[in-house]
Amino acid sequence: MREQIRLPLLSRVPAWAWVTVDTGIALVFAAAFTGLASSRNPAAPDLFDYGSALAVSLPIAVRRLWPRTVFLIVLIGGLGMRQFLVPHADPLCLPLALYTLATRGRAGFALLAAAGVSAQGVLELPVTGTVRDHLGLVLAILLASWAAGTAVRQRRLHTEQLAAQAEERARTEAMAERLRIARELHDVIGHTLSTITVQAGVAGHVGEAAEMRRTLASIEETGRSALRETRRLLGVLREDGEAELTPAPDLADLDALIARTRMAGLEVELRTDGEVEGEMELTVYRIVQEALTNVLKHAGARHVLVRIARQEDRLIVEVADDGTNGQVKPYGHGLTGLRERVHLFGGEFEAGARPVRGFRVMATLPL
Repeated sequence: MREQIRLPLLSRVPAWAWVTVDTGIALVFAAAFTGLASSRNPAAPDLFDYGSALAVSLPIAVRRLWPRTVFLIVLIGGLGMRQFLVPHADPLCLPLALYTLATRGRAGFALLAAAGVSAQGVLELPVTGTVRDHLGLVLAILLASWAAGTAVRQRRLHTEQLAAQAEERARTEAMAERLRIARELHDVIGHTLSTITVQAGVAGHVGEAAEMRRTLASIEETGRSALRETRRLLGVLREDGEAELTPAPDLADLDALIARTRMAGLEVELRTDGEVEGEMELTVYRIVQEALTNVLKHAGARHVLVRIARQEDRLIVEVADDGTNGQVKPYGHGLTGLRERVHLFGGEFEAGARPVRGFRVMATLPL
């Protein structure tokens, strides 16, 4: 099953919902700070105190939209908070703005600026134990806010990296699957069309009705076999999951493959020594199928030897013909696909002309 990276639950909440929550928080802070400012001198409220209270609290409503601007406004507004706050510095809005800024990027200088503004509001002469406690409390709140914001930012970056890696892995798997399907289709269709073409050519020169019927029956069976395999391969591309349940060919299907090749006029000798199980059966079948296809298309041969032998911890698959075109290097998509198949099992593959005449394809597969 393909791995899926899901973003944290809170990050999937829409932006307008967060702005609504922040607006409520900002109004609560504004009401609290203006109340404290008016309690300092109820008879003649200080407009500077009110301005500082509103400058510190109201921008919190849009802290997620413009974190840098909000931090600067709250930082400047915090310069006038010492008149009506205890411990004479903003312990709520400024840390919240610093936290938001830290979640968006590096905020080391912002931490130093916030610490400086808070310290100037708390420090008094003489420096008593109470002043030191207030200063330690304010700086601890700022440091905790900055650390929490930085941790959230690192977590987001890590999640994005995991998502990017998962997406890249999915693309790689999809590309490998497309290559596999293309390789299978090439083997199926290439062999089938080559066999049908040769058989149709033979049918055109056959005069006897019985021989004609036998050739046409072979063409029909070859086409049906190719259609079944093509449906099986294309079924994996269906999104509704209703793929064909036809099993992939294995060594038991070699007899039918060789029989169709013989009907095309090629003498095929099959020698098997040992058994093969698992996914390697399909690979062995495709090696033989592609090699026979090349013989039909290019070799001009009359006889082909197919040898499948198990030797200790390896399997030898050899297809050799006696054609006259063995010197031509037939490295097309088919043999390239076979080389890729063999390398997937960690085996060795070679294809080339024989010393006297003919062409040989041989694969060595570790068991």
